[in-house]
Amino acid sequence: MFGLAAIAALMAMALVGASSAMAGSTTLCKKDATPCPTKEIVSSIHEVSVGKAKLLSTFLTVECDVLFSGTSLGTASPIVIHGNFTYTNCGSCTVTETSTSVLIKVLRTSHETAEVTGEGEVFVDCGGSSLECEYDGENLKGTGKGPLLSAQSPDNGEVSLQGQEVHKTGGGFFCPATSKLDIVTSPLVATSIVEGKTMDCVSTSVGQGSYTTDNGTTCSGEVALGTTGTFELIGG
Repeated sequence: MFGLAAIAALMAMALVGASSAMAGSTTLCKKDATPCPTKEIVSSIHEVSVGKAKLLSTFLTVECDVLFSGTSLGTASPIVIHGNFTYTNCGSCTVTETSTSVLIKVLRTSHETAEVTGEGEVFVDCGGSSLECEYDGENLKGTGKGPLLSAQSPDNGEVSLQGQEVHKTGGGFFCPATSKLDIVTSPLVATSIVEGKTMDCVSTSVGQGSYTTDNGTTCSGEVALGTTGTFELIGG
C-alpha cells in the first residue's frame, strides 16, 4: 500500500524507539520472567499483520497482508532489530521494500509495554506511471504489548501503529504527498516485554561471589585467576 514504509517502524512485536521513558534495558522473552533465561530470549523475530495494514489518503486506500522477519541483539536499551517486510494480497497494487533492510527499535516503558520506532522505504505500484509511488517512514511510533496486555488471539502480543504520517519521496503526480498508516502486527510465538537484567555467573561449588562472563549470557565454567567449578547464570 502507499506508505507501507511506515510499517518498518513496528515490530513485534514485539514488535514495539529510543526514548528516555525507561532507564533500564529491554528483553524480548518467550515467558514473563525477569531476568529472562538465556534459552528463552527471543532473537529471531517473525510477525504478521492482524487483518490488513491500511494506508489511508484523500485519493486512495490500499490494504495489504504483511510479514516481518528479523533478528535482534537480545538485551539492550533499546533493542535494535534488523529485518525485512513482505507485502502480499494488496488488491490491484504491488508493494516492494526498497531499503536494504529496515531498522526497528524497541524500548520497554512499563510492564509488558514498549515504545517501537523505525525507518524504511517502499515502492508501490497501483497501475501506471502516475500511480507508481515511493514512500519513506521515519520517526514513526507504535506501541508494543506483551501477551498479558494484548488483545490478540492467539495472545502472542501485538504492536499497534495508528494514524501515523508517511511522506512521498518519489513517484507520479497522483501519489499523495502524505498518507496515514494503520496497522496491528502480532508475533508468531508468545513474546513478553521484560526488563533486561545483568547476568552473572555464580560459583556453586568453589569460592564465593559473582563472576561476569565475556558475553553476559553464558557460563563458561572458568573465571578470573583460573578459578574453575560449577557455575549458574543468575540475574544481577
